Amino acid sequence: MAFELFGATNKTFKIMKKANITLIAVLLSIIFVSCNNTNQSDWEQERMELTDRIDNTIDDIDDELTEINNDLKDASEDVAESLEEEKEELLDQKSALEEARDNVADATEEAWEDTKDWAEETYNDVEDFLSGRNG
Repeated sequence: MAFELFGATNKTFKIMKKANITLIAVLLSIIFVSCNNTNQSDWEQERMELTDRIDNTIDDIDDELTEINNDLKDASEDVAESLEEEKEELLDQKSALEEARDNVADATEEAWEDTKDWAEETYNDVEDFLSGRNG
């Protein structure tokens, strides 16, 4: 045998063969797990990005609520009534976004597409509302 030239015996060859088979199995397992994690990472990445967008809009609403609360301190009765209505509308929009954020956080991979569609629709509705107010 060719291995005997290098001092290897048949027993050594069998051990090396088993080691190679084990190494190949480990590598295949790593590749398989990596491929599965890539798919999972895609939806988790989308979930993270959507959560960030929602959080940023909630922060914007909080900033507007702070402005309204400051304006209320010096507002006349008529202006205060209008500001209170505006404040309630903003609180409703914030509540909708918080619900969407909670649903996104609780989403499973299996339900992700439906949850994402609903949360994005809610997000877009709130963004449209805010644009209409400021535009």
